[in-house]
Amino acid sequence: MDNYQLSIFNLQFSIINCAKGAKRLSALVVALIFALSAAFGQGEGTFVPPDDLTTSLLICQPGRTFYSGFGHCALRLQCPSQGLDVTFTYALDDNLANRIAMFRGNGAGRYSSVRTTAFLREYVEQGRGVVDYPVNISVEQTRALWQILDGENASPRHRPYNFLHTNCSSMCFYALKRVMKGEEIAWNGLTEGCTGTYRNFVRHVSQGRPWTGLFWSSILGSTGETKGQLEDKLAPMLIEPSLAQATIRTLSGAEPPRPFLQGAPTRLVEHTLTYPHNPVTPVVAFALLLAVALAVTLYERLKGYDVVPRTFDALLLVMQTLVGLFIFYLSCLSHMVGAAHNWNLLVFNPLPLLLWLCFRRKSWWSRVYILYVAVLLLYIVSWAWSPAVALPHVLLSATFLLRSAAHAHAPRPNLDLQTIRLTD
Repeated sequence: MDNYQLSIFNLQFSIINCAKGAKRLSALVVALIFALSAAFGQGEGTFVPPDDLTTSLLICQPGRTFYSGFGHCALRLQCPSQGLDVTFTYALDDNLANRIAMFRGNGAGRYSSVRTTAFLREYVEQGRGVVDYPVNISVEQTRALWQILDGENASPRHRPYNFLHTNCSSMCFYALKRVMKGEEIAWNGLTEGCTGTYRNFVRHVSQGRPWTGLFWSSILGSTGETKGQLEDKLAPMLIEPSLAQATIRTLSGAEPPRPFLQGAPTRLVEHTLTYPHNPVTPVVAFALLLAVALAVTLYERLKGYDVVPRTFDALLLVMQTLVGLFIFYLSCLSHMVGAAHNWNLLVFNPLPLLLWLCFRRKSWWSRVYILYVAVLLLYIVSWAWSPAVALPHVLLSATFLLRSAAHAHAPRPNLDLQTIRLTD
């Protein structure tokens, strides 16, 4: 190696050492490393590009927060000879405004890179397990992947983030797909959560967290009955048991398939987090609410429509309106992926409140309750064929049905407080 090549080689290592001290690696750093390496490989010197580049898939256990309940997935790229160990991850920009924006359909996500030691530190503090799965791709594919991801990291533009199509896991596999020219991943032994519909996917990834499952199932529209792209449903917890059975095959079939994993997985962080058991599931909560509604109805038959049934009905109307407004907004006004054409809008919408505010003093008002009872009966019966309707929805609708039937059976005048005082 002549003096000129040696000076450039030292410059390369200076760039690397500076990069190791930074939290994020810029596209310029990696581009210079690879460009200089390629230049020396073509010259008369003996320097060649590093051949110890490796790619790993990091699977992180779920956390306790709402947005970490499905686990996390990231790509770890290493070059030991150059002292580089970087983890790339795709996530929603972590601020309250952007989380709210996700429900409007314009949440902003992006790739970011961080030293793996810093990435793991957060999971050690939370007690969430992390396992490293080495991916069986070539050095050239890893080099191309590194350049792509670092370019994404340095780019100022954001990508849309949504729960179904562009999440941490799907974006990892889409990135791998970009460098696997003429190849594809063949999955074996995947659960129904991956191979079935989006609604099955939501149900599987929410196991053990019934309130989270009810939330996503309630806002999922007709998209829930479609299967979509497999990459969209490769959630960390669903694919982990199948990684050892996955293979990489050529599209032409000219070469035999090779294992997706290159070697045994390595546990980087022990899982010590415990998930507290909540005995009050949605089924239990809404069954209790239905029992209270039955007790209030019996009380009304004995004592009349006094403050107890009035207060209970007012609380039901407020709850139904708030839930209805949220689902109505997501399904009809927002651009949130997967929320359109929601069957749950049949019951959960702001129309009952609007009708009550506008027409409650009309002589025919009791007939509105009869109509609403028919709508509720249709919704409850649809449990037999509609995957969008779950048992918690049925129990809550039965509560609305019981109180609406009580009003339809025994209509009473809508007296304001001043009229009541004059009558007394």
